[in-house]
Amino acid sequence: MWLTEGAGDRDPRGPERAWPGFHSKPSPYGEPDYRLVFPAPVSAQLRALADEVLAADWPVRLAFRSSRITLLDTLCRWQTLRTLAYLHALASGTAQDPALLDDLRMVPGRDTAADPGVPELLARLERTAADLPAELRDAVVRDGGRLLAGNRFAASVVAAGLTSDSRPSDMDEAVSRSVVLSAYWYESPAQRGGLALAWSANLFVRCWLWWSASFTYGDPAGGIGITSDPPSPRPAARDLPGWAAPLL
Repeated sequence: MWLTEGAGDRDPRGPERAWPGFHSKPSPYGEPDYRLVFPAPVSAQLRALADEVLAADWPVRLAFRSSRITLLDTLCRWQTLRTLAYLHALASGTAQDPALLDDLRMVPGRDTAADPGVPELLARLERTAADLPAELRDAVVRDGGRLLAGNRFAASVVAAGLTSDSRPSDMDEAVSRSVVLSAYWYESPAQRGGLALAWSANLFVRCWLWWSASFTYGDPAGGIGITSDPPSPRPAARDLPGWAAPLL
């Protein structure tokens, strides 16, 4: 059976739980709170949601008005929590919660952010994301921290990854979106933590889906699953947005 083992079994918010969608094992790097993650096969129903969940309508026009910066922060929060909620379904190995599936299908964007139901939607996604096994939250936060630790290619990596996942309708839209996201990274340092988390959550899900389709019940080469090798440093809380606190 696919279960989390050892430290990954016990969630401080509740009793031990089985997570049939993956298993984990202790890290070979000597870090007691870092674990290697190995996904189980993903059902066709869950896999079919992936492209939709990873896509967000990131801005294509650059503006530094406070309203636009607030919108960008909302989109980063929404996409991070949305992807982590999808990861919760992958870890649970089930797509049986119709309310969650409805929440996942609402695409973050300028128009949808104006919906009066968004605050409640974000609260629901946050509860689901915070319920993730600790090793999964930790892996996503660490991957984001890798870009915040002075990586000189971070802006390009974030812009390319989020733009590709957004499924742009044409080349012009793709170029505009990538340029705008890069500019926000350079010119609005306070938004870097949110952009990095949105990128890392998407990346982790993409890796999960690729790995689960490539290997069954463990990598025959004895690999390390989908967690970073070696582990990335965990970012300081001050480098992340306030809304990320429940994920730390």
